[in-house]
Amino acid sequence: MALPAPRLYGERGDKPVNYKIEDSYPDAVGAWIDWLLRESGWKISERDRDAPVPVEARHVCLLFKRMRGWDGDLTRPYVRALEARRIPHVLVGGRSFHAREEVLAMRTGARAIEWPDDELSVFATLRGPLFAVGDDSLLLWRERQGRLRSRREMPPLSPQETEVAEALAVLDELHRKRNRRPIAETIGRLLDATRAHAGIAIRPAGEQALANVLRVLELARRFEAVGASSFRAFVDRLEAEAERGEAAEAPVVEEGTEGVRIMSVHKAKGLEFPVVVLCDPCAPAVPRTPSRLVDPGRGVWAMPLAGCAPAELLADRDALLQRDREEVTRVAYVAATRARDVLVVPVTGDDEPKGWLEPLNLALYPAPLERRLGRPAPGCPPFGKETVLDRPGGLLAPLSVSPGLHTPQAGAHDVVWWDTQERALEREVEGGLRSHDLLVEDGVARPTAEAHARWQAQRARTAQSGAVPSLKVETATARSIAAPGGPAEVALETVASREPDRPRGRRFGTLVHAVLAEIDLRAAPDAVQRAAAAQGRIAGASAEEISAAARAVGAALQHPLLQAAAGSDECRREEPLLHRLADGTLLEGVVDLAFREAAGWTVVDFKTDATDRPQYAAQLRLYCAAVEAATGLAARAVLLAV
Repeated sequence: MALPAPRLYGERGDKPVNYKIEDSYPDAVGAWIDWLLRESGWKISERDRDAPVPVEARHVCLLFKRMRGWDGDLTRPYVRALEARRIPHVLVGGRSFHAREEVLAMRTGARAIEWPDDELSVFATLRGPLFAVGDDSLLLWRERQGRLRSRREMPPLSPQETEVAEALAVLDELHRKRNRRPIAETIGRLLDATRAHAGIAIRPAGEQALANVLRVLELARRFEAVGASSFRAFVDRLEAEAERGEAAEAPVVEEGTEGVRIMSVHKAKGLEFPVVVLCDPCAPAVPRTPSRLVDPGRGVWAMPLAGCAPAELLADRDALLQRDREEVTRVAYVAATRARDVLVVPVTGDDEPKGWLEPLNLALYPAPLERRLGRPAPGCPPFGKETVLDRPGGLLAPLSVSPGLHTPQAGAHDVVWWDTQERALEREVEGGLRSHDLLVEDGVARPTAEAHARWQAQRARTAQSGAVPSLKVETATARSIAAPGGPAEVALETVASREPDRPRGRRFGTLVHAVLAEIDLRAAPDAVQRAAAAQGRIAGASAEEISAAARAVGAALQHPLLQAAAGSDECRREEPLLHRLADGTLLEGVVDLAFREAAGWTVVDFKTDATDRPQYAAQLRLYCAAVEAATGLAARAVLLAV
């Protein structure tokens, strides 16, 4: 099965980008697993049973090439997607233990016990999930009593202040006796005093959260077993592990363990699962530099360190990179062969990914002329026509793969391209009670249950009304793709001495725009050169780009359009615009150049690349409409190729 990432396009909207794929794919995985477990009715095989059995969470495994990326733990979005749908899961060897809310609460509580004068830790402990003291009580205490610190003698307190005082008394008692008791007993008394076991257990994914809390207790016992010196040493140990992203190693998961397994491909070697979902779709196929060089004959082991690579590693770069590429292919083979009944592979409907799963593309993607010919898939719900939810309106994707059953380019098998419906995405983790059964006694709803139902209905109405934006703001760049119309015509002008073989790219365009925004329109060539050098240092441009930008700006200043702007009494450059469109949308943009003449305003947009893109003209027409609405004068639009 091919599971497409539903959202691909970045802010520019011209091509798929990795960060959008990585952001949207975990939610698609969660939605598909939710359908698989609760709606599909599928059955899978088990080794110890002859007949197929209904698929359960313990039959599903999420496999990752890597568990951590440059910005943190890659498994966390997948865990949140499963928790939002109340799907049990087991993280095997993950590094996000200390990032869990319940573990963070335990660490904060331990800090508050060790350092009661640390008001930030005490406040976080009282406000957090252990004591759950409300903001009103804490604010009232601060106003009347001052610091968050327990006192021997207290004046008469209001009920809200009493709540805070009792919580502070618990922390004070634990602080005074922290070094006379075993560390695990101190942590256990904190849990008992707050009845945290019950509160954590009824939360979404409560079993996993409670297991994480109990693991903190186990860490305390292990720390004492090796000769702990004090409670403070244990707190410091927890903080150090959290800072390094360390976590206690989880045991090997057996076939009968409940919950969706989340693990790396390397940990899955030798194992087999009925349903395997491959994750981390944008993991690179090969690193930029070779991973290592091992040469026993020369006695050399070379590998990158702190961003630097030794000369021995770079000398044989191509061969070593080819070796790494072949290793990634073997890892993809291992991942794909962990599935016994169902293999789910990440794909993108508008593009073929180039990451670690690229060797599977031929076995997943149909021929280009057959990509829109998806057939009904047996055992699957009715599919729509598109696998991409955020494709810009003005962008055509004739080779996009439609949902349904397809025959890929390689192999005689069929592949189901899933249709991730938008309504199944973006589930939020629900707080509060896990089950309404807790509010029902002898099959009859108590008044508490009825009040809870009314609260939920009111909350849903409030969330629905709050989701409707009171103000819609859009940039002119984004609007120019979706709304290309406009009343004004756009003239195209070109600087006469424009060099065809000069540098190109976004940095060069930014440099030219920056110089045109700052330079005097009557400036001499040497002043233009100095301005280009200054702006080039800011943009990190090369000497060739700075020289070409100076020549381009110098030629542009000789154009009649800029000479007319230099002689105008009212000339504005890099002018921000805010304009309300007919549909109520507020349009934001920045005009490169606008100057007033006898007949009205002339609005100029500088372009260093091709000027035949339709969005450029559409954007300039929007600018003209904004200028006309603001000044009451006619405006003409000019695209100037610099």
